[in-house]
Amino acid sequence: MNWFITLLFIILGTAVAFVLLSLKDPGFIVIGRGAWTLETSLSVFILALILAWLVVVILIRLLRILWRLPLRLFYNQQKADESLVRGMLALIQEQWRNAEQTFLKTVSPGELSALHYVGAAYAAYQQQAPARAAEYFSNAQNSLPKETVALILFEAKLQLQQHDLPAALEKTREARQLAPKHEGGLLLLLTLYMQLADWQALLELLSEVRKRKALPPEQIQRLENRASIALINHTLRASPLQATKIWAQIPKMMRLRPAVLKVYVKHLIAAGDATTAEPLVREAMKYQWDTDLVTLYGALETSHTSQQISYAEGWLKNHGKDPALLQTLGYLCLRNRLWDQAQKYLDESVYLAQSPKTYQLLGELLTQKGKLTQATEYYRQGLQLAIEDR
Repeated sequence: MNWFITLLFIILGTAVAFVLLSLKDPGFIVIGRGAWTLETSLSVFILALILAWLVVVILIRLLRILWRLPLRLFYNQQKADESLVRGMLALIQEQWRNAEQTFLKTVSPGELSALHYVGAAYAAYQQQAPARAAEYFSNAQNSLPKETVALILFEAKLQLQQHDLPAALEKTREARQLAPKHEGGLLLLLTLYMQLADWQALLELLSEVRKRKALPPEQIQRLENRASIALINHTLRASPLQATKIWAQIPKMMRLRPAVLKVYVKHLIAAGDATTAEPLVREAMKYQWDTDLVTLYGALETSHTSQQISYAEGWLKNHGKDPALLQTLGYLCLRNRLWDQAQKYLDESVYLAQSPKTYQLLGELLTQKGKLTQATEYYRQGLQLAIEDR
């Protein structure tokens, strides 16, 4: 190219000198061909020849470039393909620095360049270089704008892998703004809320997960239970006075689940608020039978034990052979000084399933009735059973 510029300057200089000389004597030339005759000054004719020569030279140059272009493009693509393959091999071998450099050595044209930049970004993250990785991801998005959401989510996953949770959360929310219905963004946000222990946000998001059927119902229910229990426990540790408020914010469908309700009921029992807990347990038992809740119901020391006994006896119709229910009724009757009824229920319970708790209650009952020898035997059997269960 340098020789061409030099030649151009020489030609221009010659042309300028010729023009200056032709001002004194422009000359004259006539060209004839059949009926056609061209008359012009010698200076104009020479300038036309020079311009024609330049046009021919430029055309020849362009034709040579066009002739070689396919070969050059093929060669460049071959180098780019080699760079991509060798970069992937370096990634597989966890040669992060080599992989990053190899991906960027020769970048494919067009959309394929995104693969080079994504590979380089992955390698950069493995080297704890998020700034370089962010630059590569930006280049990838420019090369493949239609897949911006997928690229943003992949970057967020890499940030999560590097335990940079705030950055991953920011990127995931960015992707969600661009594509609110993208299932991958929804599930990644779910994972991040779990990692961050943001249980309130997780519960709110799970309603959308359920609506979109992004996970099986059983898995959603397990996550809802886990989040609700964790939220209650966290509130009880951080601010017990806020427990009632947090409980009210949990959807009723979840509050009725035994796994969740048990946590709150135990808190109410510890706080001495059995009056609030009792209707909650009764409400939950209408929808799902749970022996742990039945046992907790017996532990609720309200001012209306007779009513509790009446409600519990109503459950006998469908669950008359449940040892936990019979034990609860025996305990309630014992607390209400109904000795004969208590003995009846406790004997039935221990007949169906022996337990240290039932033997303890029988011991207390017979102590109240003055039958100390039998009471001592029940205490002994309960203690022995407790030791064997360990």
